[in-house]
Amino acid sequence: WADPLSLDLIESLVTDTENGSLLFIGCYRDNEVDEGHPLATKLRSIEKRQVQITNIYVGDLNKEDTNELIADLIQSPPNLTQSLSNAVYLKTSGNVLYILQFLSSIYAEGYLRFSLETKQWQWDTLMINSKNIATNAMELSSHKILRLPKQTQNALKLIACLGYCCEEFVIYSMTAGNDTGNIGCVDLIASLEIAVAEGLIGHMGSCYKFAHDQIQLAAYSLIPKKHRACVHLWIGNQVWANKSASPEKALFIAVGQLNKGAEAMKDEHERIELAGLNLLAAQKSKSLAAFFAGCILPQYRHKSVGQDFLGRSI
Repeated sequence: WADPLSLDLIESLVTDTENGSLLFIGCYRDNEVDEGHPLATKLRSIEKRQVQITNIYVGDLNKEDTNELIADLIQSPPNLTQSLSNAVYLKTSGNVLYILQFLSSIYAEGYLRFSLETKQWQWDTLMINSKNIATNAMELSSHKILRLPKQTQNALKLIACLGYCCEEFVIYSMTAGNDTGNIGCVDLIASLEIAVAEGLIGHMGSCYKFAHDQIQLAAYSLIPKKHRACVHLWIGNQVWANKSASPEKALFIAVGQLNKGAEAMKDEHERIELAGLNLLAAQKSKSLAAFFAGCILPQYRHKSVGQDFLGRSI
């Protein structure tokens, strides 16, 4: 999730010789970072400046660790959970996200249940062994989302359009006015709380965050491609129309959404207005750059996008 500017900031912090009390911990998927990736290039640059980097490979769990995890989750002695963990390991190969989602799935389907009579967890090994599992984390998350109430599904789709996290003021902006019929969700907050209870998203302070990026991608994938631009356009218009709670944040969020929804714009005046908003965002980025020297990428991006829209309109 780190953009080039964030990587530059990290390098500046960890190579500061006057700061001897900083421990920086980061993580990434090695299958997504090759030798030419900006992160790999930045790490080599940091190492050349005599900064010690310790690499810790975190792989999937083995059978023993899977059993320990499951025993801890259901608060049962490890020697009693072996048959359950063997069945789960066979389906998940020790992938932690798969394990947690698979356990949630078999619990929802009644194959894993708590007996009030024996005060112990019970499971149906035969049914668990016969259960199909998704081929990837995004598919697994999609299946879980589709088991939720329709309004909660729609709420997750909406905030997935905004990325990994979403602040409450944005949610209130989307539900303001008389145009809420388009979102297929009467009460966004109440619907999202159901997703929180299911562990798909977290609610910390005034922010909702997806528990995993694959869950966010899964929710977004449930929006048909031909409808995505319209959804982004609707969100952008709602956020900008109800920006009073946080005008500065609303500007950048609205512009980002409207840019993604631009292909759904049918009115030339909308495109001209969007070009103006991009210019405003570029100017705001430039003023904020005083706090971080060299922060020219956002303002350049908004300026170039605005010029592009003006070009289409002329």
